[in-house]
Amino acid sequence: MGFEKRANLTIKEEFVEKFGWDCTPRLEWTNGTLYADTSRKEEVDLIKETLEWYSGGYKVLTSCLKATKTEPWDQWAFDITGEKI
Repeated sequence: MGFEKRANLTIKEEFVEKFGWDCTPRLEWTNGTLYADTSRKEEVDLIKETLEWYSGGYKVLTSCLKATKTEPWDQWAFDITGEKI
């Protein structure tokens, strides 16, 4: 199993532990960047913290792509940097 698939499973486990059920937003990896469809800051923070832990302590940068008429939800990008926390 590859890094991205294992990372997604780890994120899913954290959502179940924190919220009591699997309410993980849709996750998609493209060119090493994780994208998650969510407008909830609490979910963004949980994904970021989980990726920083899972990556071995590398800093994760987040960027928000705001909702549009055709895609009425925010999408967050998570980039794992080469910089240790």
